[in-house]
Amino acid sequence: MSSAQAGLTPAAGEQHSTGPAAGSVALLQVILKDPDGKKFDRVSRYICRSELYEFDLAIDINIDIYPLKVGDKFNLVLATTINRDGAPETGKYDETFPTIAKRETLMDEFEYVMYGLIYKYKPDTGAGAVRVEVYASFGGLLMKVKGDPAKLAVLEVDSNVYLLMRKV
Repeated sequence: MSSAQAGLTPAAGEQHSTGPAAGSVALLQVILKDPDGKKFDRVSRYICRSELYEFDLAIDINIDIYPLKVGDKFNLVLATTINRDGAPETGKYDETFPTIAKRETLMDEFEYVMYGLIYKYKPDTGAGAVRVEVYASFGGLLMKVKGDPAKLAVLEVDSNVYLLMRKV
C-alpha cells in the first residue's frame, strides 16, 4: 500500500476492492443501532464489527441519506485520496471540481462517502490485547475504529480521510 493509500487491511476471508488506489476493504456488520438512545432526528450511531472480529467500529451516519439496520453488512474503506491512481490530494481548492462527475474516482464504487479529519489516536491495552482507537470527525459525524495498530498505523492525527461505504 502506498503512502497515498490508507485503509483497513482485511483479514483472511474479507474482500478487497478492485480499484488500484482503494487501499483495502473491510467487511463489517451492524451489531447495534443507537445504543445510548436517539440523540438527533437524522443521525444514528451504529456499532459494527468486522466479520472476523478484528475491528470494532462506532460511527454516526445520516440516516436520511444512508439508512442501515442491525444485521446489515457493508464494505468500508478509509482512504487519504479518492484518486484511482493513488495520487495524493493537494489540499487546495480544485477549480475543476464541478467536473468531478466526468472523472473516475473511488467514489464511483461506493454508495456513501464522507470526508473528515483524524483527531485522536489512542492505545488501548485493556484486556491484555494491544489495540488502538482512532477517532475521526466528518463535519460533526463521529467515528471510532478500534483494532490492530499495524493495520491502522496509516491513519495519523491531523490527517484528512475519506470514508467510503457500500452495502453487501
